[in-house]
Amino acid sequence: MTAKLYVNPGSHPCAAVEAALALKSIDYDRVDLLPLSQLAVGPVRYGGRTVPGLRLAGERLLGSRPIMRRLDSLAPEPPLLPSPEDPAYARVLEAERWGDEVLQAVPRRVINIALVRRPRAMESYAADSKLPLPIAPLRPALPLVARLLKIRAGTTDEAARADLAALPSQLQRIDGWIAEGLLGSDRPNAADLQIGSSVRLLMSMLDLRPLIEAHPASALTRYFPPMAGEVPAGVLPAAWLASAAPA
Repeated sequence: MTAKLYVNPGSHPCAAVEAALALKSIDYDRVDLLPLSQLAVGPVRYGGRTVPGLRLAGERLLGSRPIMRRLDSLAPEPPLLPSPEDPAYARVLEAERWGDEVLQAVPRRVINIALVRRPRAMESYAADSKLPLPIAPLRPALPLVARLLKIRAGTTDEAARADLAALPSQLQRIDGWIAEGLLGSDRPNAADLQIGSSVRLLMSMLDLRPLIEAHPASALTRYFPPMAGEVPAGVLPAAWLASAAPA
């Protein structure tokens, strides 16, 4: 059977699921959705209003972690989690949970602010997609779309600035997991994909890339193809970046 994966271009949890599908050599069709169209399409197609969503025969799955668990049951090799008897099992699950519930929101909030400031950059993230409409007629609407995405996520300048201030300690946490061998092996686990996809999106914002690339955490991006889009340097406020710089 062929899976059908519903994504938004540039979405980092979608990238995590795509990497898992590729790792397991599972055939799938990718359906690129216009930003916010998942609010209408998702409940009908895969049972939710966010992405990623997956249809697999009669099943409808929503969210990167449930999808990865199903992929492991469908194609056990290579596994995305250690064996339950392995002492690392619970720790990989916890790192994956942190990547999903804590870190995943950081690049989402920061890029929402960046795209409001530079809406034309949104187009670059769709460079490798097959959207149902050509991008050219959509360009005049990009500033409105960027504002709507920011509102839907509940993003504020204060929250994004706090995210950047907390980023050094979050990167140190990831670096520590890599040093312990929990993350960063030749074959990625579910936590590598969950966390690495967020690091990859953060590094697509050129203001942040120099702050991240010296960290071992940046190596987790090797599990993914190069990012299609980027936000040019000079978009995020210098004072925010100063709070994200290493002490």
